[in-house]
Amino acid sequence: MSKAPKVSIVCVTYNQEKYIRQTLEGFIAQKTDFDFKIIVADDCSTDSTPAIIEQYAKAHPGLFEPILRRKNIGVLANFVDALRAATGEYIALCEGDDYWTDPKKIQKQAEFLDRNKQFALCFHPVKVVFENHEAKDYISPDPKDGRNFTTEELLRRNFIQTNSVMYRRQTYKDMPADIMPVDWYLHLYHAQFGEIGFIDEVMSVYRRHADGVWWESYRDVDKIWRKHGLAWLSLYIEILKLYKGEVRYKDITEGAVITSFNKLVEIDRKYGEKLLEQALKAFPDSAEIFVQDLLKQAVLLDDHSKEQAKIIDHYVNLSKDLQAKNDHLKRRNARLEAKLLVRLESVIKHRIKGKHR
Repeated sequence: MSKAPKVSIVCVTYNQEKYIRQTLEGFIAQKTDFDFKIIVADDCSTDSTPAIIEQYAKAHPGLFEPILRRKNIGVLANFVDALRAATGEYIALCEGDDYWTDPKKIQKQAEFLDRNKQFALCFHPVKVVFENHEAKDYISPDPKDGRNFTTEELLRRNFIQTNSVMYRRQTYKDMPADIMPVDWYLHLYHAQFGEIGFIDEVMSVYRRHADGVWWESYRDVDKIWRKHGLAWLSLYIEILKLYKGEVRYKDITEGAVITSFNKLVEIDRKYGEKLLEQALKAFPDSAEIFVQDLLKQAVLLDDHSKEQAKIIDHYVNLSKDLQAKNDHLKRRNARLEAKLLVRLESVIKHRIKGKHR
């Protein structure tokens, strides 16, 4: 029986013949003082990706463990199956269109986890590049964001790029189906077992290109919601299950569920979809969170309306009072004007009489 590797590199691919060689070269270039294995799970690509993987596996016997599917099973199923095939103490991820730039990357991350047993995962910043040069390259996460890399913050936003993370391997039982984004769920899944570590070194590149799953998130967010809206909602619902015992995370996760339902309503209104109807049928328990929020908003709106009515009444009464005061001033001014005219008439008559004497 062969000895288990220290690190299992897990790579998932689908129709990435343009990029896969650079990805695999980044794995081979790793310099470590421990053994590592490369699991490449291809989800029945229709291009030459499987052939390229086989070529590398033959050229490096014992280093690669290719999984070449004859039937497409989907992004999440392919990912989870590859994770279950891993036997290393640690797992490093990289999808087939991204690549690593530091040959000491997994050595540094494994050493970090060896030294810090309280951490369940660690990651590092990456360089994000746009293949069509449509936008400037940048570093993610942004150094100006600080280092608030906690589970609470991860529930709010996914600040971990897939090709930057290393996990302590788990069993991966009872994993959900049909969620998006898969990597965000996996980060949070592992974060329930310990803290999130950060190594402040850029060691990989995340490639933005038109064939990428999340390209529309940059160009057209509505298109992502129309295509993956239910899977995105499902992500938050599954996260609720992960952290159901953590009261401090309840507001964040339920807020994300409510926001997702509201986004589906917006998409339905814009494009005539029926995503909300599908969501209510698929997730009745979570739909109750949404309905309760609607009722709460209705009460707040009613209270707001009543408060607005009080304010309007106040201004109406104030206006009436000011009008009454204005009328009073007008009447007073009219009396004063009349008296003034009488006096003026008297003075004029008196002067006229004086001239005729």
